[in-house]
Amino acid sequence: MLQNILILLLSVSTVYSQNGTHVTVVTNKGPIQGYKRNGYSTFFGVPYAKVDEENPFGNSLEYPTFETPFLAYDSSIMCPQITSKVGGILQCLRLNIYVPDMEDNETPRPILVWFHGGGFVLGSAGDYGGQHLVKHGIIVITVNYRLGPYGFLCLKEPSVPGNQGLKDQVTALEWIKANIVAFNGDPNKVTIAGESYGGGAVDLHLYSKYDVLFDKVIVQSGSIFTPGFFVKRDTKNALKLAVYLGHNVNTTKSALQILAKENPLVVMSAARNLNLKLSACKEKRFKGVHSFVTKYPSCLNNGARIKNTAIMFGYNSKEDFGTFANKPKQFYDELGNIFYNNLRNYTDINDMEIETVANITRRFYLGSKDIGPEAMLELSDYASDFKLNHAAETSVNMHIQQGAKVYKYLFSYVGGSMYGNVSGVGAMHTEELKYLFEVSTKLKTQEQVMMRERMTTMWANFVKTGNPTPKQTALLPETWVLAHNQARPYLDIDVNMTMKSNVYSQRMAFWDLFWHKFDKKVVVYKENVGV
Repeated sequence: MLQNILILLLSVSTVYSQNGTHVTVVTNKGPIQGYKRNGYSTFFGVPYAKVDEENPFGNSLEYPTFETPFLAYDSSIMCPQITSKVGGILQCLRLNIYVPDMEDNETPRPILVWFHGGGFVLGSAGDYGGQHLVKHGIIVITVNYRLGPYGFLCLKEPSVPGNQGLKDQVTALEWIKANIVAFNGDPNKVTIAGESYGGGAVDLHLYSKYDVLFDKVIVQSGSIFTPGFFVKRDTKNALKLAVYLGHNVNTTKSALQILAKENPLVVMSAARNLNLKLSACKEKRFKGVHSFVTKYPSCLNNGARIKNTAIMFGYNSKEDFGTFANKPKQFYDELGNIFYNNLRNYTDINDMEIETVANITRRFYLGSKDIGPEAMLELSDYASDFKLNHAAETSVNMHIQQGAKVYKYLFSYVGGSMYGNVSGVGAMHTEELKYLFEVSTKLKTQEQVMMRERMTTMWANFVKTGNPTPKQTALLPETWVLAHNQARPYLDIDVNMTMKSNVYSQRMAFWDLFWHKFDKKVVVYKENVGV
């Protein structure tokens, strides 16, 4: 009751003051000034928390109240990273908010919160423009969260127990819950969404130990079961970083104190050079410390939260196509035996079995073909299945078993693919993003623009109602049917929209049998010695 009264009071105090192209919103953190655009307003770089510079690897701090209007114009702020982009700042916990124009007494808007992908080492809120989605009458918020060591050290230390980047996402959702009324948002209608590792993060939020701060979920090309998404705890990682950077330390606490004073880009570079595995992990429990997750993926269960939750879950038709398309023979020669190497890297199958199992897998996908350019399509299918497809299907199965309302999809449209002229082309990883967000790749044809309108309409429908196709239209000619325990219907998203059943059924059955035998051999289930 008290919370509802506070929300009502905040709503009453909301002020939109126009000054040319500027617009100011009064939140319970103070006034925020954004920019008025054609049909919507933007508030870029809004801080939702402050990184503790004494311990930038641990819990964030509350951001001070704005005494004067916060000027929310900078969409380029990103967390430290050194991959496709080099740069970033430590105080990077920011939101980019897109708000539809509102009329007096208008019903509060539902919200889409986007967690970017990038393997937890790259990416930012500013990479995803929400202007196409916001025009469908929803608020769109893209989120920065800490990456690399700053977000994913997993230590035997209560100040840095792990999963801090995921906890940043929770803090962002808490800020949204407390402040979104000022933007005419409905705090009880929040859909969290993400792609790749951002999608895996969304998947994991369904099982987290934090309060529920969302009511619907969209997972794109991600899963908690993706190889490498969930890693073993290595409690020596802080020491490894400090020693690599030339410091004489012998305790984790002293290493963290020294690393806190280092240039973040130097720390990120050291983590890359050491090839540290930094991602979601099973946290060690500490008294008085709030954990995000303390179990391995195969042991997770949260039926009380997941039951009746609306979930959109899907992936692209040839996720790993870009790895193999148009590659010369030298690439395949250097690739080696991908079947053997993947099993060696991600499982603890013993030496006597691993070669036999790798050969069986190779014959299943390649038949008598050699690993080379002539096996490009088959290798794409194998790598897509191993890296993502079966992991996604495993997540879907878990959600359905726990009573979720799951809309499955396969994105197959290749009209805008950079490999459109390659025989057998399929929609590769990230291919769907340019039809949802304004990204670096621009649309070139009317057909592509139509696909963007189709995708943004379905996604916005889901955010609004929990149903991506509430009625058939010329744009959405197919009714999207829920998956259930007896069947796995899915929407094939292409120029022609078609409901189909049991995507890649034979390939998925192969991996069902494989993991039925070797599930306990996944590397992540083996703790490091001495941990």
